Amino acid sequence: MSSKRNRTRFSRKQAVRPEQKPVSKAQVTEDLLAACDGYSNAAAFIGEDSPLMSSGTFVRSGLTSQTELLTTTYRVSWLAKRIIDMPSEDMTRAWYRLSTSLPEEDLDSLRRLEAKHSVKQEITNAIRWGRLYGGAIAVMVIRGDEDRLEEPLDYDTLLPGCFQGLLVLDRAQGISPSLELVSDLDDPDFGYPEYYTVDLELGDLRSVRIHHSRVLRFIGRELPRTETVRENYWGASELEHIWDELQKRSAASANIAQLIFQANITTLKMGDFGGNLAGGSDRMREKILQTMQNENRLRTSYGIQVMSADDSMETHTYSFAGLSDIYESFMMDMAGAAEIPATKLFGRSPQGFNSTGESDLRNYYDMIAQSQERKLRPALEKLMPVMVISCWGYMPEDLEIVFEPVMTTSPAERAELVSKLSSDVIQAFQAGLLTREEALAELKSRGEELGVYTKI
Repeated sequence: MSSKRNRTRFSRKQAVRPEQKPVSKAQVTEDLLAACDGYSNAAAFIGEDSPLMSSGTFVRSGLTSQTELLTTTYRVSWLAKRIIDMPSEDMTRAWYRLSTSLPEEDLDSLRRLEAKHSVKQEITNAIRWGRLYGGAIAVMVIRGDEDRLEEPLDYDTLLPGCFQGLLVLDRAQGISPSLELVSDLDDPDFGYPEYYTVDLELGDLRSVRIHHSRVLRFIGRELPRTETVRENYWGASELEHIWDELQKRSAASANIAQLIFQANITTLKMGDFGGNLAGGSDRMREKILQTMQNENRLRTSYGIQVMSADDSMETHTYSFAGLSDIYESFMMDMAGAAEIPATKLFGRSPQGFNSTGESDLRNYYDMIAQSQERKLRPALEKLMPVMVISCWGYMPEDLEIVFEPVMTTSPAERAELVSKLSSDVIQAFQAGLLTREEALAELKSRGEELGVYTKI
């Protein structure tokens, strides 16, 4: 390109400073921040300072701190509510089972204690509000420890019947993490706040300081360490990274609905309309608008339109061709941003040649299983000793939490999986390669994933 106007260039902006002056560390940092590489083409309106909407950039939204906006969006937008609720409920829907040598009667008593205090529902709520507001806690309520909330939880002091449920509080309710951080390297909460000050507003009890060992902590989307500190060691709301897609999809849906009311665009031609509006008085313009309103009112469903002899009217039918494809694209973008398959998020059937949607659902449930291990397991491993000691009076050594498969299978598929899972073990036992005890141990180990061979 010979013309300077059309020349595409890669520019570097760099701060200029006199070479004679000593360079400080702060000045070097400022110069590094001022040096920006970028692609610029002024004639094509591409790059920096472009007036086009497509030249937008990422800015700090601060949406997580706007709790009123998050609450309103959750209450008003069905799509936002599903994005928050669906993964939260799927993480606890299949729940868990305990792998232990204890008799089934003991496990039933633990399940009754869990159901009595609605533990599953309270943890689901804690995950839900953590996703919405970026953070939530579930405080373990223990009888006899009302005056020792600031002290670390001592399992040796727990008595049968001490567990009284969970108190779920979200970040928007005034939870203040302390500046003191857990310094014990063996503590799962290492590097996070040691105390949480909660504003309860219950009678004379205004606020209470709770040690982190008594708290089940849940956050939304994880952030880099610097941003985590900026957010008081909470995460970001799950609505923050999908906010733009949510607004675009909502705007597209509203505009398509509005077009239905404008399926026929009517044009009324008036010879002196422009001149009267431009040169007339305010009273004349008001009379013109009033006349148009009266003519529109006189238009009937029988196709009669009353107007002056010199006026004319034309009707243009609006075409809806292509709108479904555009709306489909917005739906796909929304599902991708939310990390939920469109078949599940929008409740629609799979589309495409030989499409069943099974692969999308399997990827989604794999993501749920990962979230269970990373977010749900630490909370249950902290809660389980308290519940077990409260129920049985002691903590068994072989107690292990196993999450049930989130993706359910039909009885025929389950039987086929069990057959494939055990056939090689049985053949090895029959061939004398495994002893009876080794074969039983192998079957029990393999059966934990499908919930079979639990009595071995």
